[in-house]
Amino acid sequence: MRSRDPMLLVLLVATLYVVGVGAMLASALRDSTDDVFTSADDADLAVALLPVAATVCFDVESGAGGEAIALRLVEDRIVASERQFALLLEYGGGGSELRAGRYELERGLPAAEVIRRLRAGETNESVIRIPEGLRLEELGDWLISEGVADEQSWREAITGARPESIVADRPEGASLLGYLLPATYPTGCGHPPSAESLVSDMIGALDDRLTADLRATIEEAGFTLHEVLTLASIVEKEAIQPDEQPLIASALLNRIELGIALQADPTVQFAAATANEGERGWWPEIFQEDLDFDSLYNTYQYPGIPPGPIANAGIGAIVAVLNPADTDFFYFVARCDGSNRHEFAATLEEHNINVARCHG
Repeated sequence: MRSRDPMLLVLLVATLYVVGVGAMLASALRDSTDDVFTSADDADLAVALLPVAATVCFDVESGAGGEAIALRLVEDRIVASERQFALLLEYGGGGSELRAGRYELERGLPAAEVIRRLRAGETNESVIRIPEGLRLEELGDWLISEGVADEQSWREAITGARPESIVADRPEGASLLGYLLPATYPTGCGHPPSAESLVSDMIGALDDRLTADLRATIEEAGFTLHEVLTLASIVEKEAIQPDEQPLIASALLNRIELGIALQADPTVQFAAATANEGERGWWPEIFQEDLDFDSLYNTYQYPGIPPGPIANAGIGAIVAVLNPADTDFFYFVARCDGSNRHEFAATLEEHNINVARCHG
């Protein structure tokens, strides 16, 4: 009797092992699909129930694991099977390579395509930065030039009735000027830019940024929100350097406390430009005729706080009015050294010296 070749037995066992493992993997993949679709009819039905061309804004947080992402993808009906997504992700290298961000994903998208986009970081994120210190006319012109709005949609957004409670207590006839908080706003997936959406977002942002502590400070100071926004708009236009906002706010509040006219040039510019509808620009150079112009916004002619904001102030200027620097300043004048800063003074004599130093 011939003896068996030991190598032949080893090869036979190895072959059977490979075949067995392959069968197990095939069964696992088949079972992952069977978890969702028990038949071709079930698959067709599930796809049919997904809205055609429906998209979902899907956020991947930094550090999120593959399992958590898979679960949310199924909950949002982007992919059909959590297990199938997880298996594909594992066989492709795991979830560590999925990039954080906001994605615009179609419902019913193949799991492999979802993984490809998340790994490539094909996010749909964009923002729009609203500058501080603009009038409504300026803001509208800017949004139109950016392709975000047209004249009609902008006019409707700022003149129509508003549902936001924070603007409900405005004085009768007051516009939204001052209530549109300049900031950075998302315009990507889920935030299609429009005049109405931006106005709503800006009013909402003001409401959010006015914390309970800030609202309590307004009440303690004896001001209304409208008055605070008015003073903040003056601070916004006077201060070019943000760190000077509390100083300028202090000087203005000191004058109000003693009943001294604010004599703030931006209020005169606002009054003149409003009267001539921006014929000389929205912030024109001031002449003596402007200083003599009879307007409640002319703080050279009328003491106290003007009837309303002259621009949309940023949150920094608003906070500066509510938390001003502790000074005895009543005067300030712009330096002429190109620094965009001011010289401050407690007395008229000091102020005149500062003026002469720069303006002769």
